[in-house]
Amino acid sequence: MNVQEAVLQERIDPKLTDETLAELASRAACGSDAGARRVDGYRVLTGGCWNRVIGVRAGETDLVYKISPHSDDEKIIREYSVLTAFSELTELPVPRPLHLDRGELLPGTTLVMSRIPGAVMHECFGTLSDRDRARITEKIAEDLARLHRIKGRGFGGVELSEKGRHARWPDFWLPRFDRVIEEAQVSGVVPEALIGGARDIRPNIERPLDIGGESTMTHYDIWSGNVMIDIRSDPPKVSGYIDVPGFYADYARELSFAMLFGVADRRFFSTYLRHHALDPGFELRVNIYNLKMNIRHIQMYPSERFYRRGAEENLAFIRREL
Repeated sequence: MNVQEAVLQERIDPKLTDETLAELASRAACGSDAGARRVDGYRVLTGGCWNRVIGVRAGETDLVYKISPHSDDEKIIREYSVLTAFSELTELPVPRPLHLDRGELLPGTTLVMSRIPGAVMHECFGTLSDRDRARITEKIAEDLARLHRIKGRGFGGVELSEKGRHARWPDFWLPRFDRVIEEAQVSGVVPEALIGGARDIRPNIERPLDIGGESTMTHYDIWSGNVMIDIRSDPPKVSGYIDVPGFYADYARELSFAMLFGVADRRFFSTYLRHHALDPGFELRVNIYNLKMNIRHIQMYPSERFYRRGAEENLAFIRREL
C-alpha cells in the first residue's frame, strides 16, 4: 500500500456513508431531485494514486465523486472550472460538473460530476469488430476536429481569461520540457545520449514552437484511457472523454499525444483532415512534443524498449529538420 492510499483509507473512506453521499447528490441536483437522496453504497472506480474516485447511484442517476483528502485542492477546484468551460464552450461530451464541496460534507475537496457511460477504450477496443473500431476511430477524429475549430488568444487553462494566459506558446510549453529533462537527469534511468541530445537541441526548438498568438482549445490528454466507449450501444459508440486537463494550446500537441498512444492512426487522419488542416511545421513540432513524452515515459517504464526507441527516432528527426 502506498502512502496516498493509506491517507485515503484513514481520512476519506470512513466518511463515505450513504447519508453523506446522498446529501452531496442532492446538492448536485440543487435539491430538485428527491430521488437523489436514495443512495445505497458506492463503488471505487480508481484510487491510491492521488484521489479517491467512486461511482454512486443516486436515485436513477449515475454520479462520479472525485475526492481529494487535501483542503482546497487546487487540481480538483481547477477541474471543476475546466469542465464548466467545456460544458459552456464546446460540444465535446465530457462529465458535467455538478457540485464542488470544499470540506463541508467530506474532509478535503470533492467534485461531483455526471458519469460517462461505458468502459475506457483500452479495456474494450480489442473485443470490438474491425468495423466498430473503424467507426470509433473516425468519431474521435471528428470530435477533435470540431473541438480544434475553437480558437482563442494566448496559451493556458481554458478557465482563464485571455489576460491570464501566456502570450506565446513556447513560454507555456518549454518550461515543461525543461522540467522533464531535469527529472530525467536525476532519475538515472534515461540514457545520457538522450538527455544530452535533448539539451543540445533545446536552444533551437523555440523558433519552430513560436506559432503566433492564436491558440486552439484542446482536451490535452487524448489516449485510450481517457476515451469512454458505450459497448452496450448497438453499434458500440464513443460516449465521452474524461480526465480533461483543458488548455488553449497548439493543436499539434493534442495530436502528438494521440499519435504516440495509437489513437491517431491513418484512419484517424483521413477523417480529421477533412475538417482541420495541418500546417507545414506540424511534423517537426509533433516530434518535439513526443521527445519530451517518450523521455518522461522512460522514467516511468524503464524496462520497456518502446519509449526509448521512440525518443531516439524523435531526436533523429528533430536534428535532421533543424
